[in-house]
Amino acid sequence: MINLIVTTKEELESCIEGVLKKCLGSQDKSTVPHVDEFLSIDEAAKYLNLAKQSIYGFTSKGQIPFIKRAKRLLFRKSDLEKWLLEGRKKSITEIENDLKMGVMY
Repeated sequence: MINLIVTTKEELESCIEGVLKKCLGSQDKSTVPHVDEFLSIDEAAKYLNLAKQSIYGFTSKGQIPFIKRAKRLLFRKSDLEKWLLEGRKKSITEIENDLKMGVMY
C-alpha cells in the first residue's frame, strides 16, 4: 500500500526548513543564515500577493500579526506563514481520510 501525503507548499517549505535547521544546528551559528526575517508593509504585500491597502485593513482590524515601532509596521515572515495556514481548508479527501482514522472535528 502506498502512503500518499498531501501538503501545501508552505508546509513542505516549513518541513524542509526544520530539517535543515536540525542538520545545521551543530555548526557555528555565524554560518547559519537568519531564517525569520522582518518585512516592511511593501514586502509583506508582495509576499502575500495582496494590495498594501488590504494589509492596512487587516492590521487596523487586528486580523493579521504585525509589529508597530516608531510609526512603522513590520511583519515577521514566520507569523505571516502561520497566519496563511490558519485559513487553510482541508480537501474532501483529507476529511474522508481523517474520518477513516477516527479524527473528530
